[in-house]
Amino acid sequence: MSGHKGCCSTALIPNQIDHPWMAVDASIFPYTADQLAAITGYVLNNGSSTGPVTVNFLRGGTLAPPLPFSLIVKPGEYKSFTVVGVDTIKITPSDSVATGELNINVNFNPR
Repeated sequence: MSGHKGCCSTALIPNQIDHPWMAVDASIFPYTADQLAAITGYVLNNGSSTGPVTVNFLRGGTLAPPLPFSLIVKPGEYKSFTVVGVDTIKITPSDSVATGELNINVNFNPR
C-alpha cells in the first residue's frame, strides 16, 4: 500500500474490543467521536451480579450528556446495540455488585 495516507490503521486502532468490567461508575472506550462511524456489540451482566447496570452512550467525552439511548441490563442478561458516533460508554451500577463483559465491533467506514 505505498502512498496510502489513510487515517486509520488496524495495527493502531483495533476494530474489536472485548472488555471484562466490574461495575464502578467508570467510562470505557478509547476513541474520539471524529474517529467513529458506528459501533455494534453487546453488554453482558453476569448471573452472579446482585443487581442491574445502566449502560449510557456519550458523544463528546466523559463530561458529555448521555445520548437518548441507554440500556438497563439485569443479572444473567445481555443486550446488544448499534450506535453511531459514540466516543464513550459508561456502565453505572445501581446499589449492586456487578461484573460482566462489553464486546464492541467498530466500523470506521460504514457504506
